[in-house]
Amino acid sequence: MLVTEYAAYALGMAFDSLEQVMADVNDEQLWWVPPGRANPIGALYLHTVYDVDAIVNRMFQDKPPLWERAGFAEKVGCGIDLNLDLDLDLDWARSVRFDLAAAREYAIVVQADAQAYVQSLTPEDLDRMVPSEMSERTTLGQLLQAFVIWHVDVHCGEISALKGVLGFKGYPF
Repeated sequence: MLVTEYAAYALGMAFDSLEQVMADVNDEQLWWVPPGRANPIGALYLHTVYDVDAIVNRMFQDKPPLWERAGFAEKVGCGIDLNLDLDLDLDWARSVRFDLAAAREYAIVVQADAQAYVQSLTPEDLDRMVPSEMSERTTLGQLLQAFVIWHVDVHCGEISALKGVLGFKGYPF
């Protein structure tokens, strides 16, 4: 298996897990504000999907994310320009509201777009240096693993744990 095939597989698994965890989320769970500095499920979900879109499109390909190009900013309707900041700001996270069905549609399109991009890569593409805030010498492969695949997995775990705190089943398996 080529490393690019593995990356596409891992990205697909990450998104599949995220969608399985989100499949039965209700409004109470989506907007519940946890104690301390934890973020609500809704904000975690939209942040996760948007970051994949922005990183794969803007950072890796130097083109606008689907959020802009395909009109998802209007469809999802959160009233916030996510393009200004990829950070998960606590004030934003606790106040954002959006249409979950539209956000899930956005996630499906982002996953397909990101997987098509990853499947188009060669092993040599993964060694290409990509400017990032992390370091001047970060490869596309490193960023793909750390800020796309791992990032989806981590937030999926957070969402699962928050559902558990609320007394619901997190992961469906």
